[in-house]
Amino acid sequence: MKKIALLSLVALFLNGCRYIHTQEAYLSAEAVKPLTIPEGIDRPNTTSSLEVPEVIAKNASNEKTEVSPPDMPIRTRQSENGNVKIENAKGYPVLTVKTTAEYMWQAMTNMELENWEIANKDQDNCIVLLKYIDQDALERKEAGIFKRLFTRDSYYSDYSGEYKIVCEEKGSRTIAKFSQKDGSLAKSFLSDNVMTKLYEQFE
Repeated sequence: MKKIALLSLVALFLNGCRYIHTQEAYLSAEAVKPLTIPEGIDRPNTTSSLEVPEVIAKNASNEKTEVSPPDMPIRTRQSENGNVKIENAKGYPVLTVKTTAEYMWQAMTNMELENWEIANKDQDNCIVLLKYIDQDALERKEAGIFKRLFTRDSYYSDYSGEYKIVCEEKGSRTIAKFSQKDGSLAKSFLSDNVMTKLYEQFE
């Protein structure tokens, strides 16, 4: 009985195989005529359709990037009566005070600023040279080897150097301007530090 059942199952399986399509119809398929484009219509440009554009990484991971933060604008101030004010003149801090050059000179030479010292004075031309000592940069230089290994010094700048204040009397007012020693722009945080202190001399 088991043999009859097994033979019936095999016969049924072989009979079903007749309905499986084993022919490969695509081998006898005919090619379709190419698409014809009407006259007066341009053909699409397919010559570079498979080209992969070259990508150049601007900031590769192994490149050393030195991005310093943008400089902040000069902080402007003005007294209630308008006799004392700090203005931003093309990036230069300019202090205008209703006073004489003599009083401005006294204020310029009597300022007490942390990390600043007077390097030279020229009263005839109303110029005071100031020397700035960047304590943060000094500490980084004096740090031990172990600390320097974990400090990204390339992201910091040493702003130590000489700067100047020049004053000029114009009518009833005297103008004082702060810059680097060579006349170029100074960092705004240094400008604010010096000019705010000078401003306070007249408040």
